[in-house]
Amino acid sequence: MFSRKADEAVMVEEVTEEVAMAEPTPEYDVYKATLEDVTEDGISSGEVEAYYVNGVYRLEAAFSDLPELEKGFFYEGWVVREGNDFDVISTGETKMSDGVEINAFTRSENLIDHTFYVLTLEPDDGDPAPAEHILEGTLVLP
Repeated sequence: MFSRKADEAVMVEEVTEEVAMAEPTPEYDVYKATLEDVTEDGISSGEVEAYYVNGVYRLEAAFSDLPELEKGFFYEGWVVREGNDFDVISTGETKMSDGVEINAFTRSENLIDHTFYVLTLEPDDGDPAPAEHILEGTLVLP
């Protein structure tokens, strides 16, 4: 889903003794969601991955066919823990990167129990509450 740019590609020419003796990368679960457009137009889509490893929660989302933003608006991501301990946390504004709208978020707190993802269209009015829902999906283990 998320590809690295060619200049970020890593090439391994030989394994040094130091690398061979390094601790193995810990295994971890990657939660994924395919996002559904919940607007009347229904043309946008997206994918999200989230995981917690080495004390860091990471979320990466990429979106396709989002409506062009009007002046004074932005897209913002959210993770939601549903149920009795309901909680909503902003994953911040999306950014355009190489022609793709993305939402990348890290935090030291383990948020893997926040299994619902929402992308909203936000007016730049200073109100911190989520606004119009554009895409939604539930993060699950594949």
